[in-house]
Amino acid sequence: MLPLTLALFSQLAFVADPAPAPSPATPQTPGAPTTSEVVPGGKVKVLPNEPILGFADADALLTALETADANLSLLTAQIQYTRDFAIAGDTQVRTGSLWFVDSTKKGEKTRQRSFAIRFDSLVVGSREEKREQFYTFDGEWLVEKFPGEKRMIKRQVVRPGEKFDPLKIGEGPLPIPIGQKRADILARYDATLLPAEDGFDEMPLERAKKLTAFTKGCVQLLLEPRANTRDPFKAIRLWYLPTDTKAGKRLLPRLAHTINTAEDESTVMLLGIKVNDEAKLESGVFDTSTPKDWDVIIQPFRGAIEGDDAPAAPAAGPNIQPAGADRQNAAPNPASNSGSNPGDKPK
Repeated sequence: MLPLTLALFSQLAFVADPAPAPSPATPQTPGAPTTSEVVPGGKVKVLPNEPILGFADADALLTALETADANLSLLTAQIQYTRDFAIAGDTQVRTGSLWFVDSTKKGEKTRQRSFAIRFDSLVVGSREEKREQFYTFDGEWLVEKFPGEKRMIKRQVVRPGEKFDPLKIGEGPLPIPIGQKRADILARYDATLLPAEDGFDEMPLERAKKLTAFTKGCVQLLLEPRANTRDPFKAIRLWYLPTDTKAGKRLLPRLAHTINTAEDESTVMLLGIKVNDEAKLESGVFDTSTPKDWDVIIQPFRGAIEGDDAPAAPAAGPNIQPAGADRQNAAPNPASNSGSNPGDKPK
């Protein structure tokens, strides 16, 4: 299954003009955090000294994120995904490209979002391999392709006939405060506004230096699951960078770091981000049609996308189509416009 951190960043772009929020209700005391607002079972924490990039506290940032992605249609970036496995003690680093399309039409309540990720290389320890892997979500099917093995896995992650917003609280692979109500986020998480450099001190020195430089000028949001929620992550840290583009000033995703309940850590870096007219969608990246002479596993809908460490819901065995089999009527094409690119002309 595509790790949730990838799903996170494949859908994390937004537009925002940060403005100072009202002063916290509790007076600030230098040197000690204060509480700006109490919510049932949790709280919004704030910094004691001064706003960060115009945001006085996490509440101000969450409020801005409610409508912050309203005019984003296309985003592209280079991606570096690092995962540290706590028990095995090893580290894997994958690099590649990412495409994100929001094709939601005016008046639609459920967002129509698609993403594609192409990894080109894998580094394990000091060994680097050129290994292509594709992950595509077209709004209904999550598709994994392994060209070197001529192998493909199709997972129908949306109930047939229904629409799906992969960011929606309680439905998507990971609750992210982009285009969601602030109150919904605070129902699951305690939120903290932090300076960009916070959180790197427990990482290996060279990585800490690299990420500190990479996130310079960013604002950071820390989300921690509340005690009464069941969440695959212990902590989620998100960094956003203010950027001037042709369409105006934007806050763009820069870095995400998560720790799951098994203590595995994942870090996603986005480089060279381009949006809307500045971005380019490569031909075929959203093609989820079945290649000829490939081994294919098709898994009909059996529940939402699981977390990194969450067990899959019980289901009947998958529909396995071996290489060379006649797939003419084996399964419906997951992309209604198979072979076309839904983001060729993003609206």
